[in-house]
Amino acid sequence: MKNAFVRFSQTCVQVLAGGGLMVGALLAGQVNPVTVTLPHAVTIGSTTLPSGQYTISSIDMRDGDEYFIVRGEHTPTVTLQAQRIEASTDNAKQTEVVFSEQGDEWHFDKMFLKGGSSGYQFVNGK
Repeated sequence: MKNAFVRFSQTCVQVLAGGGLMVGALLAGQVNPVTVTLPHAVTIGSTTLPSGQYTISSIDMRDGDEYFIVRGEHTPTVTLQAQRIEASTDNAKQTEVVFSEQGDEWHFDKMFLKGGSSGYQFVNGK
């Protein structure tokens, strides 16, 4: 009986330790939410976000791609797909979101995070 209890205790400890490692691995890839103020309307696909304050959060889709959710207080939620790119030393000095302009429309282009050696190029920012 004592051996069965010891084996059960060891199994519980192993399961808890493994679960803790898995949660740590999942959270390590997450990007802290970034707050950005859009100085002008920004178009993402068929959605136009008016100027104002938004939060950009990462989501884990487990397919190897990077996805971000853009949320505003009174606007629809928009999903951006991104790929990692290398950041220059200047990009790593502060968190910044870069926009591109095409005619009269502005689009999400890139995002760099303070202290990071890589950034993100938005694939569907247009």
